[in-house]
Amino acid sequence: MAVDLETTGLSPLVDKIIEIAAVKITEAGEVSSYHQLINPLIDIPEFTIQFHGLRNEDLNNSPTIKKPLKEFWDFVGRHPMIAHNSTFDLGYLIKASHDFQIEFPPLDIYDSCRYARAIYKNQPNSPANFKLSTLSQYVGFELQHHVAIEDTYACLKIMAHVAKEMVDHKVAMEKSFVFRLSNFDKNDCFNFSTRLKGLTDMVQSKVLVELDYRGGSVNGRIRPVRPIGLMPLPQGPVLFAECLLTGMNKSFLLKKIKSFQKLEASLLQRNVT
Repeated sequence: MAVDLETTGLSPLVDKIIEIAAVKITEAGEVSSYHQLINPLIDIPEFTIQFHGLRNEDLNNSPTIKKPLKEFWDFVGRHPMIAHNSTFDLGYLIKASHDFQIEFPPLDIYDSCRYARAIYKNQPNSPANFKLSTLSQYVGFELQHHVAIEDTYACLKIMAHVAKEMVDHKVAMEKSFVFRLSNFDKNDCFNFSTRLKGLTDMVQSKVLVELDYRGGSVNGRIRPVRPIGLMPLPQGPVLFAECLLTGMNKSFLLKKIKSFQKLEASLLQRNVT
């Protein structure tokens, strides 16, 4: 089954779900779907409205997250799930379930982006990139992007199309595997020190940040980063960000961030040279 969300931002640890959609296909070929708009009880930032088009007034009469979340997990049952860039989507569902002490099944989670990349990367006539919109066009699916139920069908279409071109499905599934939900049973997957509240504010404000990060290939060197979001992972909560030293998106474990401060634009060139 496939799942897609629309949210108030890009940080599963602090932002909220405003739309859940899922499509399930049984072994017998039966297709069913789940869809629900959610009232987040917070203001939806303008920069996200430009993508999904949902405003607070559109959601005022929708339920808050607790009841729909229980309905969603009942709908999922024991079916493995796929999503495009699934670490983000599942991060919101996992965090919200943790907040309301709602149990989720020990399912395996897969990523259609990773799956397509495993098959097509460095191949002739590969797609220009592995965004959902690009892959949808590549497989011939007319996508109305950032409409959650449309994105779930696109995800399934991509997986089905890619599967036809892969002889060894076991290898592809191994490459597209992300995590097992049972790995999030520990509370330390979600909790982080209050000393990092200032970092949370910087992430939400989309400012450049300098990290004193103890780990990785350049251990001990100040890292200039462009924050993307704060996410739960089995090994602990992370800051997902573009490292301006390498140009790559990376996950920085919050427990390994010794200190942080806002990076002034005038100092950026100094840090990356």
